[in-house]
Amino acid sequence: MFKSNVLAGAVALAALNPSSLAFAQDSREPRVEDEQLDSVVVIGTRRSDVTALQSSAPVDVISAAQLQDSGAANLGQALASLLPSFSFPQNVNGAFAQEVPPGVSLRGLGSDQVLVLVNGKRRHTGSTVTRQNYAAKGGVPVDISLFPLDAIERVEVLRDGASAQYGSDAIAGVINIVLKGADQGGKLGYRLGEYKKGDGLSRKLSGWKGFALPGDGFLTVSFDAGESDPANDTNPDNRVPASNPLRDWRFGVGKVSDQYNLLLNSEASLSERLSAYGFATWSHKNSDAEASLVLPGDRRNIAAVYPNGYWPVTRYRLEDYAATTGLRFEDPGLGKFDLSANYGRNEVDSTYYDTLNASWGPTSPTRFDTGSRINSQANLGLDWVKDFEVDGLHGPLTLSSGLAYRWEQYELQAGEAAASENRWYPHPAGGFYTPASSGITPVDAGRLSRNVFGGYVDVEAQVTEKFNAGVALRSEHYSDFGDTTNGKLSLRYDFTPKVALRGSLSTGYRAPSLVQAGYQASGIQIVQTGAVYDSVLQRTLRADGPIAAALGGKALKPEQSKNISVGLVLRPLPEASITLDAYRIDINDRITPSENLTGADVVAALAAAGITGVNSATFFTNVLDTRTKGLELGGKYRLTLPRGTLDLSAGFAHTETEVTNARDVGRFASSRIMGRTAIGVLEDNVPENKLIWGLHYAFNGFEANFNQRRYGEYTTRGTTASTDQTFSAQWISDLDLSYRFAAGLRVAVGAQNLFDSHPDKLDATGSGPYGIAKYSTVSPEGHQGAFYYTNLSYAF
Repeated sequence: MFKSNVLAGAVALAALNPSSLAFAQDSREPRVEDEQLDSVVVIGTRRSDVTALQSSAPVDVISAAQLQDSGAANLGQALASLLPSFSFPQNVNGAFAQEVPPGVSLRGLGSDQVLVLVNGKRRHTGSTVTRQNYAAKGGVPVDISLFPLDAIERVEVLRDGASAQYGSDAIAGVINIVLKGADQGGKLGYRLGEYKKGDGLSRKLSGWKGFALPGDGFLTVSFDAGESDPANDTNPDNRVPASNPLRDWRFGVGKVSDQYNLLLNSEASLSERLSAYGFATWSHKNSDAEASLVLPGDRRNIAAVYPNGYWPVTRYRLEDYAATTGLRFEDPGLGKFDLSANYGRNEVDSTYYDTLNASWGPTSPTRFDTGSRINSQANLGLDWVKDFEVDGLHGPLTLSSGLAYRWEQYELQAGEAAASENRWYPHPAGGFYTPASSGITPVDAGRLSRNVFGGYVDVEAQVTEKFNAGVALRSEHYSDFGDTTNGKLSLRYDFTPKVALRGSLSTGYRAPSLVQAGYQASGIQIVQTGAVYDSVLQRTLRADGPIAAALGGKALKPEQSKNISVGLVLRPLPEASITLDAYRIDINDRITPSENLTGADVVAALAAAGITGVNSATFFTNVLDTRTKGLELGGKYRLTLPRGTLDLSAGFAHTETEVTNARDVGRFASSRIMGRTAIGVLEDNVPENKLIWGLHYAFNGFEANFNQRRYGEYTTRGTTASTDQTFSAQWISDLDLSYRFAAGLRVAVGAQNLFDSHPDKLDATGSGPYGIAKYSTVSPEGHQGAFYYTNLSYAF
């Protein structure tokens, strides 16, 4: 269905009359967002006249034109290629990659320590936990890949602690996605791309259209629809003879089909002082992921059903939607009021195909419903801001305050009985066959909810011509975790119009997400012991449950943070800027997943709790305190040439995280709750350095965009030091070439990872399980090599 629609769209675009494609200096969709080096921001300040370079905290502004020129397929990829402090792992393989979107990472912290806003309003998170070994492991990310790039006017990234300003979760910073608002015009585009090695073909149809509404209002509708074929990057399974057709695993990028994203953004004046606004999103996606190969003689296989063994395939079905509505009132004497309400819901359903429950014998079904995960959130807020003229101050004093209410709910729905029930079918060699995987069982199913009430006050003043100061204070009450109060002090001093010093002190707070507090499930996990890998049935437990307690688990506590930053802003020329910022973030009681606890003591403890046949267990814990510190350098320079303009940019980020305290309360000496592998995920798995530089050249309708980034060394830790591996630095280069015609047509060709760069290959001990893996899943980019694409669009 989708392929025919996409082909029809492509044919329609290709059929444009060539005689109308005259060369021109501009297009019907001008790059107005990119016309100035500095942009007014709405994040990090309540004032309405502050640009990114005038802010007291570091703010990056990425325009719609920059997103387009990056050549990226989604927002996460684009930001990772443009911002040195932003990470969006591209190499998460296997079933986890399809179940959980890559979690964003800012300043080396996790995805749940970054608050995502849409038009300044809190966005709901996903319903699944990131489980692969990179900085966002254990987080519950917002899926920013669901936003059509055509729907975005700009993205503002605040790199500073902001819990006192915007609420919990904003420990590392805030990402504000500002939506396009247009009452006319539009665009239709088609993108086609494939990896150099000939797989992973992707197709996407996208566009937007603006409509005028009464009262100078607008309605902007944006969409994209796409699908992609799988891409593989594995070695043959060394346990399987070459004659077995299942020897070559499909463990790379999974198949994505029927992915649709729709976004509406609207605003209209109701009177001279009152306006209404609203925006909504809807997303749907089906994706397939192959799990570990089950061998013919495995007790999870019935040879009469699968003589060669089988690849279990998991299909994930995503449904995500959200809606926000509000009223704005502005009065010169009373100030500006914003009353808003929103609701968001994310659901992931999973189904196993090409599998079986061997404990049922040869009559077992080969397809199971394995359950659903649903995360919901509703917000109600009232915000007020007003400028006051105060004697003795150089500029107005901006006072803002607000009240907020948030309702959250997380639900686990069990799969069908055939997926988890053990019927003890006897094995010819003695004993019994075992289930392959059970997903969410009736024991796991349940529902958690909570209410959060909050209020804040924020004061900012231009004290003198050169000195700006701001103070924010926020108190919140969680129905499950009690009260918290956080504050922030921000200062800026402009020595001259070309030199400024800025800094901030803040505290932060993050309660465990309901997903982290309530998630339980069973599944097959590849566990490494020394240099040996094995497929084991793993149980993810609730931290506050009796079974986790038997293994040393305790009820989760909130994270608490302290953030200090200081920065320098330089404007040596009107067309150039340089920023330098240093920071330190201390987090107490950091929420992380435990090690995969294994061994005879663990199996015995699980059996004593009534769980049999399970070899491994994990749960969330608070036993670590961490300190993250870093340095960020950025620069921009615009050259006006006789023929066109040239924009140069460069950025560098150095980040390191240290575990400052590890309170290991494990019950068994043979299996620590947080061992060297789990600690290594925080300390070593993220490259400490990331360098980005790029240039953008534009002349008449021609544009060339080149971006190059260097990821520094990183290390993966095994269960013993002999299985550690350090990976060397890697360069990734992107190129996008385009031409805009007067009739509105834009033709672009490009490459992501132009020079086909790959990370270091895993050594012999790291290439498990069974020698199939070529590259580490923590490598930031490059598993699949070069990706080439063409993009055809028509603006009207």
